[in-house]
Amino acid sequence: MTYRQRWSDAENEEFARLLHIFKKDFNAISERMNKTYTQVRSHYYNLEQKEAKAAKIPKKNSSKVSSSESLHLIVFDSDSQQK
Repeated sequence: MTYRQRWSDAENEEFARLLHIFKKDFNAISERMNKTYTQVRSHYYNLEQKEAKAAKIPKKNSSKVSSSESLHLIVFDSDSQQK
């Protein structure tokens, strides 16, 4: 039986940082996190799917930032800090 648990904010931030460095090398990312290759790959594609869905269906009166949006904000912030 598989138990699914939400990723913490810290795990999502670490994932975003490692994704920026290693791109889609899920093996390299999983080796640096306490996650399996499959968990990392699934997390990436789930976030990608949520992002695509959010882009197609704009939410009315919503000021909450989704986890996929915050992922991109984290990656963007990392880019600007390196320059």
